[in-house]
Amino acid sequence: MNRVRVLAIDDEPLALRQLASYVDRVPELLLVANCQSAVEAMSVISREDVDAIFCDINMPDLNGMDFVRALGREQQPSPLVVFTTAYSQYALEGFELAAVDFLLKPYSFMDFKRAADRLVERKRQLEAVKQNEKNNPELHPDASEVLYVRADHRTQAIPFRDIRYVQAMGEYLRIFTDSQPRPLMALLSMKRMSEMLPREHFMRIHRSHIINLNRIAHFSKGSVTLTDGTVLNIGDNYRADVEAWVAKRKA
Repeated sequence: MNRVRVLAIDDEPLALRQLASYVDRVPELLLVANCQSAVEAMSVISREDVDAIFCDINMPDLNGMDFVRALGREQQPSPLVVFTTAYSQYALEGFELAAVDFLLKPYSFMDFKRAADRLVERKRQLEAVKQNEKNNPELHPDASEVLYVRADHRTQAIPFRDIRYVQAMGEYLRIFTDSQPRPLMALLSMKRMSEMLPREHFMRIHRSHIINLNRIAHFSKGSVTLTDGTVLNIGDNYRADVEAWVAKRKA
């Protein structure tokens, strides 16, 4: 795997210098640029290849959360994200944006290294999935078909093969894909989503989860593990369907 091209963003000069020095100490990372605002970072991303960003949240003009949301609308695929902040109350919102990690200031190099390792592993997983699709196109017969859904304030065209799984959250669904680092949020019911996805490639395994059957790594008692490492529980009401599918595959 090539080095992960990283952008460091923080409006505090001392914090930015520390962040940049930490990036330089990790051989798997390559620092593309330092930015003191989200506006400056957007300009860099428009002209440079950036795989990931370490992004402060409290910044003038445009805070880190809004910057990542805007980036998801404008940049495809969006860079992977690690948020940095002195305020722990942002952690939940950060993870809802599918951040790879969340660093609470002041953080040590060991804290940073753990986040960097997760970042490197996530990029490796994405590259492995893309390579697998390239080497095994027969595993994705519906590559030309897409799901059209209203998500993140616009109509999105999502290839079926890009979807890893769907998660229900109240009245909304979170659609986890390979091409975007954060899940898409759609105002849909699980029943409607089940009707929209091809049954030969997707299965509802829980009242809160629909999975892409092509992304199954292995089953264990009561759960399924996807190729990206995600572990999802199998609901009691869906266990018979899952076991029937597994039995058919074994036959």
